[in-house]
Amino acid sequence: MLHRLNLPYAVGISSHLTVFVGSPRVAAPKATTRRGRPPTRFRLLDAARPIAVSKLAATWPARAWRRVTWHNEQQPTRWRAEFTAVRVTPAHDWREGRLLPEVWLLCQRPIGSVKVAKYFFIHLPATTTRKRLVWIAHQRWAIEQQYQQLKDELGLDHFEGRTYRGWNRHVVLTAVAYTFLQQERRHTRGRPLTFPAVRALVCEVFTALYFAAHPKQLDYIIQLRRHLPLRI
Repeated sequence: MLHRLNLPYAVGISSHLTVFVGSPRVAAPKATTRRGRPPTRFRLLDAARPIAVSKLAATWPARAWRRVTWHNEQQPTRWRAEFTAVRVTPAHDWREGRLLPEVWLLCQRPIGSVKVAKYFFIHLPATTTRKRLVWIAHQRWAIEQQYQQLKDELGLDHFEGRTYRGWNRHVVLTAVAYTFLQQERRHTRGRPLTFPAVRALVCEVFTALYFAAHPKQLDYIIQLRRHLPLRI
């Protein structure tokens, strides 16, 4: 679907996923005189065979790996690892007779280690630099931060229901609230507000609106304060 929409992407993959190195040549199905359904599966013209990405990475010499340093936004820590990248064609759809477009295979391993720790498929032009590939692949950190804030601050994971429609509305509502709060944070002068500070501000606003609409509740709390050590 991402390829049909022509959208760039970077996804982590398992080490057992298979690929063709480069782009294999294919030919149309052979015509046949037999009765029945005509063949629809394309044929490989080369002797290329799919290979697991872990086995492919094991064949690369030490000079193929380069050390790259990067850091995530709003984090002072700088990370280092060794990377190598090659153009490949994912082969997991070839069993169905389909061949995906060529993408980047980015492999990552700790410095001084021969064991690859992470693999990525990245759909970007062939002219993309290795440092750019590393930066794109590690934007995942920002997405994980967004999910954590959506869950901790806006209740994304507090949904209890049985229908897709209800779940979808809950997700959309939290996403819209998250977008609004992010825009408000960008408009602040000086030091940007944190999510806990924004949440406290929103709670105070809604509390004031509630008591403005229900003045009897405020009178009730004032009476309780005379007898109980309430912090208001």
